[in-house]
Amino acid sequence: MDNQDTRIGFIGGGNMSCAIIRGLLDAGHDPDCLRVSDPATAQRESIQQLHPELRVTDDNVATLESSAGLILAVKPQLMAAATTELKNASKPPNQLIISIAAGVTLNTLQVLLDPAPALVRIMPNQPAMSGAAMSVLIATESTSSEQRALAQYVAEAMGRAVWIDDEGMMDAVTAISGSGPAYFYLLGEIMEASAIEMGLSRELAKILTRQTLFGAGKTVIESEPSLAELRESVTSKGGTTAAAMAVLERAGFRDIVRQALTAARDRSVELGTDTRGTNA
Repeated sequence: MDNQDTRIGFIGGGNMSCAIIRGLLDAGHDPDCLRVSDPATAQRESIQQLHPELRVTDDNVATLESSAGLILAVKPQLMAAATTELKNASKPPNQLIISIAAGVTLNTLQVLLDPAPALVRIMPNQPAMSGAAMSVLIATESTSSEQRALAQYVAEAMGRAVWIDDEGMMDAVTAISGSGPAYFYLLGEIMEASAIEMGLSRELAKILTRQTLFGAGKTVIESEPSLAELRESVTSKGGTTAAAMAVLERAGFRDIVRQALTAARDRSVELGTDTRGTNA
């Protein structure tokens, strides 16, 4: 099914919406079929400046009523407020609603949007900004194959997409791929700062660190060996990498990472149990 002329609306015009829009436009989606609603004047003006061909508004209801696919791109703690005015709006037949809010479950969305339409949750991550996202999707049982195809189309506009059938796993997904890029950025940040402390120029430290992160990621994607095997292939006995790894192991690096991932998963659970949350 060709979805390039499907009317898709966005509630919330933040970074992730802009990433999806850019991906859809790059994929050939008809810009006249995209509509964005955001309460912030500055954000609307920014989107309109980037994409003058789009319909940009502050009217959430109008966006919902004109969209075969509606993407809820608001923060989890704002979901209840954002959906209040949508609950009793006139929804188009066979409308699909997609949420990209971390932690907000399909059941919660069904309650907030009662009567519930077909629903899909997509958990993308920040590399969507460069078309390299990892997105995980799950749908309600009533979601048709055509609606699933539309959700897949939206997710693949950002990068790679996979489906799961157990929503209980979505909190772990959030911890691993949703929050995951930040872990790599922190490692790179530390490497870059250490390089400067060792006497390298800021520019050289930046080049070495970023290309190393990129190269390692590209190697992982394009290689057959496991991550452990790739690590071992760099770690010569008695060499420089082995010295670094020994320090990390003594410092309990593995346990620290596990604790961090568990904290991210638990916070996703918290966001799902209270969409009004007070802390981001």
